[in-house]
Amino acid sequence: MVILKRKGEAYTVPAGKRLEEALRELGILPETVLAIKDGGIVPLSHRLTEGEELELVDVISGG
Repeated sequence: MVILKRKGEAYTVPAGKRLEEALRELGILPETVLAIKDGGIVPLSHRLTEGEELELVDVISGG
């Protein structure tokens, strides 16, 4: 399983899916978050691997 953490919540998803697919299944629009692992941004095309943990950070825009 893979753990995605966002705003104090932890979601578990099966390994092997692409990040974008996992986010959509959780009801999270991929365009609204950045996935962070080891201090770097993880692309939406990333295939999730067993035991992985990613932090989801909300994207904020303004003008």
